[in-house]
Amino acid sequence: MSVAFEKDIERQLRAISPRAELAQLEKIRAVLAAVEAGWSQRQIAVRVGVEQPEISRLLKKARLRPDVRERTPREVLLRYAVGELDHEQMMDELEHWDYTFGSPSEDNPNADVYVRGSWDQIERAGDLLSDDDYQRLFEVTAEQRAASRR
Repeated sequence: MSVAFEKDIERQLRAISPRAELAQLEKIRAVLAAVEAGWSQRQIAVRVGVEQPEISRLLKKARLRPDVRERTPREVLLRYAVGELDHEQMMDELEHWDYTFGSPSEDNPNADVYVRGSWDQIERAGDLLSDDDYQRLFEVTAEQRAASRR
């Protein structure tokens, strides 16, 4: 087996989980769009090919994750992982992202509660982001991070 062929196999295997996560995200967005257009959960279920309770679960996920409506740094990383973006496109978008940074809850700063920001998606990217790419993003966002602490 050639090395090039093995790299293709490795990339295909590594893309399975990101592809599934993207499919779930796109399904939630499509269900939200249908609901906002006035479709009933039953109508959506028939079109999607699932039972109505599954549509209800997807809507609950959407309520619990309001960021599902907008593109996020994690989505950019996922789209790169499945080959929808090339490396340059991914880095360009992430380098110019207007990040938010996690902090203790403003309602109760003494509580043991941490409110995540979009930068946390970079921090928790795991194998979706190389160490070199993380370092580059860390350097590019130095001023943003400093300003968020003021």
